[in-house]
Amino acid sequence: MDKALINFNKYVGEFDLNNPKVLKKISHTYRVVGLAKELANKLNLLEEDKELLLKIALLHDIGRFYQVRTNNSFSDFKIDHGGYGVKYLFNEGHIREYNDNAKYDEIIKNAIYFHNKHTDDIPVFDDYTKMFVDLMRDIDKIDIFYIASLLSPFVLQKDKILPNYLNDFRNQKLVRRLPQETKSDNFIVLCGFIYDFNYQESLDLLQEKGYLDMLFANVEVDENNMDLFNEIKSYVYEKLNGNNKKRVRC
Repeated sequence: MDKALINFNKYVGEFDLNNPKVLKKISHTYRVVGLAKELANKLNLLEEDKELLLKIALLHDIGRFYQVRTNNSFSDFKIDHGGYGVKYLFNEGHIREYNDNAKYDEIIKNAIYFHNKHTDDIPVFDDYTKMFVDLMRDIDKIDIFYIASLLSPFVLQKDKILPNYLNDFRNQKLVRRLPQETKSDNFIVLCGFIYDFNYQESLDLLQEKGYLDMLFANVEVDENNMDLFNEIKSYVYEKLNGNNKKRVRC
């Protein structure tokens, strides 16, 4: 892991460290590595698997830095950062700067490429590969909830929400995103992330951090939209506490 950390720091040092988006992604990466360590301990992963998960966590957003340099945006409609991360590491041959053992290449590649994809677009993997893909998606979303909780207040207005967004959420599905979103749409997307968790231990960690409490406290909602707000909040906490019909692997 030391070699991977040294080379990661060297790589991100090539970008504009005065750009707050670059700094945001460096901070996110290190928090995700910390979360990966916590979750690996909760799951009692073997040391070899824990080491691999930490490297995947370190590299999962490596494509973000090129994305920001190119268009100063985090939009995957312009550049798919998961796809670019795979291109940089594997097509351009940089993976050995971070991991010496080629037997893990396909696992690393799939975990990075699919960490930001819609669930409907993820193929069937063998159980071992699926574990890392699922864990990376869980860990990333825990920190996304943290980041969202610190943003300027979300505004919830039902008439500003695309119907398919609310339908997906009510059907306990990850929202299929579109290029144009309102702040209300974005709030539904975030809440829908709760339905993309694969491990109960991940939900336990999310609950321990209190990020959902912080998120819901950071929403501006008037009396005309309070019923919808309470409905969304109820669905999210039911999922968080395991009181839902969708499978959560324990």
